[in-house]
Amino acid sequence: MLRVVLVCAMAIGSLTILSAPALADGPSNYPPLQWLPAAAGNYEHGRGGQRISAIVIHETDGSFTSALNWFRKPGSLASAHYLVGTWNGAIAQVVAESDTAYHARSANPWTIGIEHEFWPRYGIYHTDAQYRSSAKLTCAIAQRYGIPIDRDHIVGHNELPGNDHRDPGPTWNWTYYMSLVRACAARPAAANIDLPTHPSPGLAFGDVSSEVALLQWGLVYLGRIPMDEVVAGGRRFGSLTETSLTVFQSTNGVLATGAYGEETAAALARALDADPPDLPAKELETGAESDEVSRLQTTLETIGYMDRVTGYFGPMTFDAVTRFQSDHGIEATGTYEAVTRMALASALRYRVSVAPASETVSIVDSYIPD
Repeated sequence: MLRVVLVCAMAIGSLTILSAPALADGPSNYPPLQWLPAAAGNYEHGRGGQRISAIVIHETDGSFTSALNWFRKPGSLASAHYLVGTWNGAIAQVVAESDTAYHARSANPWTIGIEHEFWPRYGIYHTDAQYRSSAKLTCAIAQRYGIPIDRDHIVGHNELPGNDHRDPGPTWNWTYYMSLVRACAARPAAANIDLPTHPSPGLAFGDVSSEVALLQWGLVYLGRIPMDEVVAGGRRFGSLTETSLTVFQSTNGVLATGAYGEETAAALARALDADPPDLPAKELETGAESDEVSRLQTTLETIGYMDRVTGYFGPMTFDAVTRFQSDHGIEATGTYEAVTRMALASALRYRVSVAPASETVSIVDSYIPD
């Protein structure tokens, strides 16, 4: 990971790579980075008493080397706290977080700026390695300062008031990037989540929730509700769900009330356990790499949403899951969770193909072709 930084340092010639007082600035959960400080005068010592409360995403419109050289040039009056390379996601720390980088005008005192190498005129585009490396950094910064992981606090340079810059431009994939940041923040708690095939009891007519969607897709899987009906109006416990549940109750020895209580939940569990979906039973998200990811990708390939199996949950898998969710009335998070699992199992059971191959979208991925 450090090769880009080392090559850049040699290319600049006069750079001296210092062991970093600012490397101690970051806790141990920070990704690997190199301390390459900006020139004195291109940043301000301290924060003027303001609390760090947001992270700003930038694009360089130049190479890693040229951006680093500009930050280290006396009198340029420009800097950022971090610079993330394209091809392998190498990170240079240029300004200590405790100091004020000159990157976003009036927002400087309360923000941390992260520059991303990007120069399309010369074929330098964002890669998955860069997205993943930057997301780990943003995740660690957010956790350190208690910054909410949302688009109100992780923002683009172009979104700040009083700034006339347009970066990051339209090729920056905010949806994918934020999914990586959220996945990083949730990973210790979510890494081993068992996905239920049915919701907890307590649902009734008029409810609207993901729990209702899980109930509906369980009934679709068992052949009790037409798939298209759930796709068109999922998440709401309406008359169709009530009728289908009543029929299920009648044929499974449960009092036919049309409400989803404890006895009905137990009966549904037995029915699904007798014919379980052949899909991963753990939550999967961006950055995962395993045989379970391969199983998910195989299913997505079978129903027409992917054209390869790699075992790595990268941008193409994220895109495929997101499109499947959108096409099936599921909140498009890009994460493989309980509702998506049951919807995929239903699609696999009742449909051969649901998306033409021409819709497959790819994003540059420098880690593993995915």
